[in-house]
Formats: sequence, C-alpha cells, structure tokens
Amino acid sequence: MQFTHLSVARKLKFYQLVVFDQVLQSGSLLRAAQALNLTQPAVTKIIHELEFYFDAPLLVRSNRGVSATPLGELVVRRAKSLLAELRSLTDEVNAYQEGTSGQVMVGTLISASSSLLPRALQLLKQRAPKVLVSLRVGQMDQLFPALAVGEVDLVVGRVPDDWRWHHESSMLEMKVLYGEQLAIVAGARHPLVSTAPIRLEALFDFPWVLPTRDSLLRRTVDLLFDEAGLEPPTNVVESLSILTNISLMQDQQTVAVMPLEAARQFTGAGLLGTLDLGSRLQFGDIGYFRSATRELGPAARLFQECLDQAGQEQHGTQMN
Repeated sequence: MQFTHLSVARKLKFYQLVVFDQVLQSGSLLRAAQALNLTQPAVTKIIHELEFYFDAPLLVRSNRGVSATPLGELVVRRAKSLLAELRSLTDEVNAYQEGTSGQVMVGTLISASSSLLPRALQLLKQRAPKVLVSLRVGQMDQLFPALAVGEVDLVVGRVPDDWRWHHESSMLEMKVLYGEQLAIVAGARHPLVSTAPIRLEALFDFPWVLPTRDSLLRRTVDLLFDEAGLEPPTNVVESLSILTNISLMQDQQTVAVMPLEAARQFTGAGLLGTLDLGSRLQFGDIGYFRSATRELGPAARLFQECLDQAGQEQHGTQMN
C-alpha cells in the first residue's frame, strides 16, 4: 500500500496517536487505559485500528509489557512532534480567546540552579496565573531528545561543556544566563566548617556524598579532584536526592558538593556549612535550551522572557 499525505490525513486520527504514545509511555495497555480514563478493550481497539491501517504490527507484546516495533518507533517519533504542534495550537487558541493561558513543559537538570527556575516561575505566575507549568527532571541524555521532538518546550540548567556533540544539538538553540559556582558543604557543626582555608586532601578521609556518575555535576567534581592530583574518595554514597544528602550530612562528618546557590538556602537555614578551600570553584554556565526548528507557543514564549529576567537578576546579584 502506497501512502500519501492526503490518505494519511483522511484516515489517521490525532487521538489514535495520543493513545499509541501513552501506551508506549505506560508500557502496558492497562496502565495506558487508566491514564486516559478508557477501558482496556477501547485502547486495544484503537491500537488494532492503527495496525490495520499501517498493515503491520506496531507493538511487541510480552510478559513484561509492550514495546514498539521498528515501524512503531518511527510512528511514535513523528507522533510526538505532531502532538507537540497540537499542544502549541491549543495554547495559541486559548491565549487568543481567553488572554494569556496555556501550558509550558519545562525540562530541568537535577543539579540546576535552585534560584533561577523558582524565580522564573514566580515571574510567570505574576504575569499569567492561568498558565500551567509542568516540570520534568532528568539528565541531558533524556531531556535533549524530549526537547527535539517537542515533549518539552525548554530545558533549564547547567550547560554541558560537550553539548554540541549530542545527536540533537543541530536542532537546538542555547542561551547562557550566568555562571554558577560550586560549594563544598557539610553539616553546620562539622569540625572543619569554621576552619581557615583548607586543602582538599584534608577532606579525603571523611565520608562523601557524590553525584551519580551519569550527571554533569559528577564530572565537575571528578575534575576538581584530578586538578588537585587526588584520586576520588572511596568512602562514598552516590545520590542526587537533596533531602537525602542533607540528612546524611547531619552526622557532622559527611561532606558533599552543591551548586553555590543551592547551598546558600541550607546554610542560611543553619542546616549546612561551607568548607573554604581558599578559591572559587566554578560549576559552569547556567542557561536554557530551546528547539531551533519549532516555534514556541505563547505560554512558553512568556516563560522564556521570565527566564531571561530571572537570569539578569541573578547576574546582577553576583556582580554586587
């Protein structure tokens, strides 16, 4: 069967693509039905209609759930882009009819600045309280593909030094807002918190909480030890959970690393103290990514303006 764009437009329904995408996200027909508030037979019928239309299976069914066939992967990849455009159309129509409203999908790194994103969200809600913001936390290897196909509108966080090597980089635009520093932190009563500048090796024998090996922050920490001529610590817990890390540091022995802006919130609350190594530790540039090939909807454009304003405020604070 030879497909044309007209034959696809006549036969294929957007809602079928919504259901197919949800099935793959959920990993099972039952969970997809629950997420869509449908019955499982209704979901199964829609998938059968799609497979009948394409004259080929789109799903592989097993005891562990469902996954996409090669054709299914092709269909869902294009479906995500179509659904992103449909969401943008919906937002623009709502904004036209009701004023500023809609939804913005934001991807953020776990190690992103703790001040930029909250401040941008505050500015957005002051200007457009009806806008729904959905945050998706992950690593760049997860967020860049989602940004490329339109699952998220913007990705906010630490700009990877090697981001241009990513497969999706040619489809992305990046803007740096300011540079972030790194802090070595421990419990507020750690014996070395109030000590004059210390050398990194003085902390080597303490327990450490380090970021997971797949994170940007871990690469920065590994470079810190390498530049000091040291091997990384061996008494280590790997964690990106801020609450877990703070709890571990309450033993007044465990040491960790955090972006400086994140650390300031907890040092100000008396939970943590910073350990002075005698020089500023650079974490890297903080900014955001957006698609170079897709226009942002009105809600996402407004949020981008709020990010720019929040970045200017943060840069001004650092200069003072």
